Amino acid sequence: MSRRKKNAILQRLEYSAYRAVSALAARGSDESAARWGSRIGTVASKFLPGRAALAMRNLRATFPDRSESELRTIAAECWRHFGREFLVYIRMQRMSLDEIARRCPFVNAELLEEGIARGNGVVLLSAHFGGWEVGGLALTALVENVRTVVRQLDNEFLERDLARIRAQTGAEVIDRRHAARPLMKGLAENAVVVLLPDQAVQPREGILSPFLGRPAWTTPAPAKMALRQGSTIVFAFCIPAANGHRLEFEESIRVDQLTEKDRDPAALTARINDVISRRIVSNPELWLWMHDRWKGTGGSEADGQ
Repeated sequence: MSRRKKNAILQRLEYSAYRAVSALAARGSDESAARWGSRIGTVASKFLPGRAALAMRNLRATFPDRSESELRTIAAECWRHFGREFLVYIRMQRMSLDEIARRCPFVNAELLEEGIARGNGVVLLSAHFGGWEVGGLALTALVENVRTVVRQLDNEFLERDLARIRAQTGAEVIDRRHAARPLMKGLAENAVVVLLPDQAVQPREGILSPFLGRPAWTTPAPAKMALRQGSTIVFAFCIPAANGHRLEFEESIRVDQLTEKDRDPAALTARINDVISRRIVSNPELWLWMHDRWKGTGGSEADGQ
């Protein structure tokens, strides 16, 4: 289904605002960017009351034993976190690849290296958690033969800027609407295919799989691709740190060593969701609670509309 084209005047206004913020962010220090990012996140929570309410519903359903005060603290820090990440990502777009790599060192990089060395490609999985955009820049700055999947923005000016930035890294960017064949081709060429499977999909595109303790419509594509190609699955999460970020690799899954039972796509998808869920629970303020993850399951306000 094609997306409705946004009004050209609105696109230009959005782009002008983005360029103004980008210029200001580039001139400031890391400390001032962090302060202003926190403020932007707080203001955004006030201007997006629907998303703020959704975040609280998601938190209450996920952590029923936690107090309302604790959940509100998590939600407030979540908004501030994403405000900071917004400015950090804008600032990093103007940096050299060497500077990006310096600001986001790898942890347990041998897991990725071993997966590449085995051949048959690597399915690198992450989530909308921490600084995933920063991690993506660092990955493409340091690792060759990376394929990433993106959804085209509805602002053609912003999309043009992002396309130029992505081209500088050398990573191959694939439109999510036509991703299956080029991703399988990439794995056959021993590429690193980056996917973020933690968002809701249409029931016709997914399977119900436990996520943070509740069934959620989840894409089985990462599991199916890895099983079909014999690829290694590696997880990576980009964590904010004192002097930038760090990209932590963890829990590689060798599909060639799975039992027949575990080779079922539904079972492997559940295992993928479990790894992501455990990481979110460890630092809940770093995940995108404003997303309607349980849409279509009866666990979302949208289901009753």
